Amino acid sequence: MHDYEIVRVDSKGRITIPSKIREELGLQSGTYVTVRLERGENRAILSLFSGPDSRLIELHLMMPDRPGALARAAKVLGDANIDLLLSSSRTIRKGDLAEWVVVADASHANGSVDEVKKKILESQAAIEVDIKEFSMEG
Repeated sequence: MHDYEIVRVDSKGRITIPSKIREELGLQSGTYVTVRLERGENRAILSLFSGPDSRLIELHLMMPDRPGALARAAKVLGDANIDLLLSSSRTIRKGDLAEWVVVADASHANGSVDEVKKKILESQAAIEVDIKEFSMEG
């Protein structure tokens, strides 16, 4: 097998990943992948992200910009057996407000996402928590 295959984009922007490449990467129906754009190289990189049994959620936390706030929120997620897969944090107003966005696997969570949200708020790690579940369709 070559390290590449030539495929055609359909009218909806979709491509079919050749079976040999899917097998090599361990991709199966329901698998989550990331597609990263490399602008300077004019290419996209496809990578395995999470298996088909994953229950992906995205958490968006607005939190006090104080030491330990992110650690308290992460502890709540860890205690709930939620697997953190990707995160990004930034200060919005120094010493006042920060943001943390997390993509996580909740397939083995202890309790519902609403219970996790409540615990994060009770821990005072965040002042606002929004949780979105990824749909199975993508």
